[in-house]
Amino acid sequence: MDNDKLVNAKILVIDDDINMMDVLSVILRRYGHTVKTYTDPLSAIEELKKNTYDILIVNYLMTPVKGDKIVETVREFNKEIYIILMSIHKDLAPSIEVMQQLDIQAYYEKSNRFDNLIMLVQGGIKYIEQIKKIKSMNLQLEHYIVDFAKILLQTIGAKDHYTEEHSRRVTLLCIAFANYLNISKKEISDLQIAAAFHDIGKIGIPDSILLKTTRLTDDEYQIIKTHPVIAANIFSVSDIYKDIYPIMYYHHERYEGNGYPTGIKGKEIPFLARILTICDSFDAIVSKRTYKEGATIEFALTEIEKGNGTQFDPELAPKFITMVNNNREYIDKIYTEF
Repeated sequence: MDNDKLVNAKILVIDDDINMMDVLSVILRRYGHTVKTYTDPLSAIEELKKNTYDILIVNYLMTPVKGDKIVETVREFNKEIYIILMSIHKDLAPSIEVMQQLDIQAYYEKSNRFDNLIMLVQGGIKYIEQIKKIKSMNLQLEHYIVDFAKILLQTIGAKDHYTEEHSRRVTLLCIAFANYLNISKKEISDLQIAAAFHDIGKIGIPDSILLKTTRLTDDEYQIIKTHPVIAANIFSVSDIYKDIYPIMYYHHERYEGNGYPTGIKGKEIPFLARILTICDSFDAIVSKRTYKEGATIEFALTEIEKGNGTQFDPELAPKFITMVNNNREYIDKIYTEF
């Protein structure tokens, strides 16, 4: 698929009618499309898993596997391919409910004229072009939001240097821990963004409280506790970050349920938020503040162990301790060079 404009499509056809499939192949190639044909659905599905196609044309009434079952399998791993389902007669066509449920974009009734099919393929090409434009716009929006968040974080950093440096260290800890846990690339990416901006909500905290060097009053502490909500609100303006802002929102929850802002507990707390909680707490213990001296890494690990099952996830806390001990040179570097 061309990165700028999709002129011709890469099409895969599945049909147990070999003669019909050969005719389709010739017609589609005449219009400049790249075509690959299969009579065996299993082989076709494996091909779709290995290579990228723009359009799938599949016969509905096939044996032993009907077309809707093929589409159902394809949709499990490919949500984007444009699908044209075809049948020999309109009375044998799939129901509208089936079409909607499986996100089948078009239906073609087989005949010895192929004008309609060519029009459906051209419509599919335009559909794909529009999807590409929407994705490009979403990507631009994503960059704008991140850039805006960076400006906010730098604004906080200009007043409170600790918050900016703390966010940077927590991000590095989260990435190291996430890699140790071997979670998915998508989860690592979401966690990285959430960690980088988890304290962005402090932009809404008055300087008199944010920069205070003595013990906070109960009322002041209640105001500080609103910063995860503010952070989540900043990132929740776009669906792009629907998986990210909950990490920020819940990163001060405690496993036993005595955290904030909601007091949820255990596995109710999102998995990535539970990771962020440990990394955030570890850095808060090790880091030096105007009102406290920094602690050693050994002491911080002891505190993580004490909070195992109360503040922290009892499955994740021991793994974090092991990760730090196994990567001590890198962890030390975070607190000397970053």
